[in-house]
Amino acid sequence: MRTSDDLHPYQKRAVNFQCSVPQTALWLDPGLGKTVITLTSIKHLQASGYLRGLIIVAPIRVCRLVWRQEALKWSHTADMKFSVVLGTKDQRARALMSPADVHLINYENLRWLSEALHTYYISKGRELPWNGIVFDEISKMKNSSTHRVGALTKILPAFPWRTGLTGTPAANGYKDLHGQYLVLDGGQRLGEKKTQFMNRWYYKPARDARKEIPVKWAEDEIKKLIGDMTLEMSAEDYNPLPDMVVNDVEVELPDDVRAKYEQMERDYFFTLDSGTDVELFNAASLTNKCLQFANGAVYPVPGMPLWEPVHDVKLDALDEIIDESNGQQILCSYAYRSDAERIMKRFADLSPINLTECKSESALSNAMHRWIAGDCRLMIGHPASMGHGVDGLQSAGHTLVWFGLNWSLDLYEQFNARIRRQGQGVPVICHRILCRDTLDQAQAMALNDKATTQDGLRKAIKSYRLSKEKP
Repeated sequence: MRTSDDLHPYQKRAVNFQCSVPQTALWLDPGLGKTVITLTSIKHLQASGYLRGLIIVAPIRVCRLVWRQEALKWSHTADMKFSVVLGTKDQRARALMSPADVHLINYENLRWLSEALHTYYISKGRELPWNGIVFDEISKMKNSSTHRVGALTKILPAFPWRTGLTGTPAANGYKDLHGQYLVLDGGQRLGEKKTQFMNRWYYKPARDARKEIPVKWAEDEIKKLIGDMTLEMSAEDYNPLPDMVVNDVEVELPDDVRAKYEQMERDYFFTLDSGTDVELFNAASLTNKCLQFANGAVYPVPGMPLWEPVHDVKLDALDEIIDESNGQQILCSYAYRSDAERIMKRFADLSPINLTECKSESALSNAMHRWIAGDCRLMIGHPASMGHGVDGLQSAGHTLVWFGLNWSLDLYEQFNARIRRQGQGVPVICHRILCRDTLDQAQAMALNDKATTQDGLRKAIKSYRLSKEKP
């Protein structure tokens, strides 16, 4: 079992930051240990009497499978007691009232939490047993106009100590920051209203009023406003990670299949080999169908689980990657349930694991045991379900495959970080299977554009912090 002496210097620096500043944002690359950093800070603040209780808000999988398990790995946090506030309304209420050092709740239940605290405490003039709150993956609060943010702001004054954790603070640009800092400082730095934020730092060009472009001084102003409460740490600076080689595997559609794809893009209509007509009515549905088609299967009726195959070129490409891997284990991301079903069937002889379907702690533990033991050549998962809260895959594999990309830089980087993180000793190979001349390539371009925007902001914050530290 590791002790607090085993914390890296940069982790101790982050602990000191959280313990010294009551409202903080930690931008930590995946693998830098934001969980143990925050647990250590909580332990210090509770021992000093500053924190009497704490609520952690996190994705549901992280609530169940990350915080308590990480605490048990360290001698100074192993005795912490956790209560997971999930389940039915009655189960949540009982868990909320159960004595614990830390209460964990998912983002979807924030409205319920706000109502419960008003009912049981605030309306009765009773002091809350918690005065601290942690937002794990605070980027989920980026949209300040949502009900969850609105409900939370009503109870935030009862939580003077607040910290937000994320590795991707601005995957879609600076506008992602408003909601995150609103729940941390109540709007003190970036304003209480999203409209004020947008009017101050964004404009709409006359040629396209649908676009929102930051003004040229937005970066400088925002970094100065949030720099005092933001600590940015990049893995390349504090805990260098192995290189990641991105290999775009471009595949060609057969002529007859290409003709159907081109017809769909042009006419919003095409006919499957089964004779089923697929008709599209707007650009959004066209985009989704094009991406489904590029992956090899289409859902003819929106909202219905039935799908029909249209080609196997991506499955063939994945087959070649597996053959060329010479027995190395592969972690593969999929975009649609049809992708998962087709991959599991095509490679059934490898006894693959769909980590997304491992709903319980025992199922996840068994899957991880197989992977670490080398008994799983192919593991697949949807990035939305396993991008956060899955650690240990880096110990036995270094090959990633994207069967289909997505539009979210956060999910893209978090999924890659399941392999490219602390403990990985060799360069990571990331194969991205892209269908040539389809929307696959548009997704790749969009991810690159968003990455540039976020990297610029992260570097600006880091430069500001370093300038403040100079004598």
